[in-house]
Amino acid sequence: MIASLILITTLAQAAAPAANIETKARAKALLGEGTRLYDQGEFAPALDKFNQAYTEYASPKLLYNIAQTKRALGRRAEAMDGFERFLLEPPDDTSEMVGDAHAAMAELQAKLGRLHIECAKQRVEISVDGRVLGLTPLPDLLWAEPGKHQITARHPDTIPVVEDVEVTVGRIQSVLLVTQPLESAAVAPAPRASKSRVALNGREPLLRDGQLSKSDDADHGWWLGRKWTWVAAGSTVALVATATVMSVSMQSKFDSLNKSCGSGSTDWTGCNESDISSVTARRNAANVLWALSGAAAVTTGVLFFVEGRRVDLAPTVAGAPGLTARISY
Repeated sequence: MIASLILITTLAQAAAPAANIETKARAKALLGEGTRLYDQGEFAPALDKFNQAYTEYASPKLLYNIAQTKRALGRRAEAMDGFERFLLEPPDDTSEMVGDAHAAMAELQAKLGRLHIECAKQRVEISVDGRVLGLTPLPDLLWAEPGKHQITARHPDTIPVVEDVEVTVGRIQSVLLVTQPLESAAVAPAPRASKSRVALNGREPLLRDGQLSKSDDADHGWWLGRKWTWVAAGSTVALVATATVMSVSMQSKFDSLNKSCGSGSTDWTGCNESDISSVTARRNAANVLWALSGAAAVTTGVLFFVEGRRVDLAPTVAGAPGLTARISY
């Protein structure tokens, strides 16, 4: 109840002689509604009223109210930010509020960690878990709840960057966000989420640690990135070799039978039935292998051109979700 009493007694003073009378009146009315809601335990509506009052009349005392209400809502990192803003410019005759703010911050600090976010590009919008923090450059350190967080960097001229970080109580987690211009999407594979993969024709566009990187086979020669082409080519070579061996074996057996029992005749009436069957089986096997070799050779040629296509992906911009693709030889 101490915080509640401070809200009631101190915010009534949130006025300045130079302020517009109507503006002060609206802020005071919103303040009264917010205080009533706060005392009733309806913290979310109370926060809305306090924010509206601060918009009408930017009194540092209202920053204290906003911070206390966020603390009551369990939004501890935001509450710490609010208390720090309040202490940067405390109004006169607020020693009780200043002392209470310091006490609240000491309690919150023991439950929070901090983020140090760096980005070389200026005016990049930074958000944590969907909450926009502002544009770069940001303050040196930001309060954060312990646990996993997703940091996003957006700028109209760059590819969005997403980083996952783990915050620990009492420690500072540094995050370096490296942006890439949109033009790079025309010559490089698309970014991907940290642990996801998008594969087209054996190529995998990557975004590693916030940096756009080319697929592993890019710019390393026409012979890479064609896994199935080389599987088919290897199969062709193996089939041709086997068919050649089988043909040579069949011809050798054929010549041997001609000399021993064929007497120049094609019906080999003087030969054993088993010898004749052996030559026939080898001939049939050789024919099958040559047919398979031809099919494998055709498949190799088709795959060479199909897998030779470059497929690059880039995220669409201007808020449109999805991917665009560029296909070239």
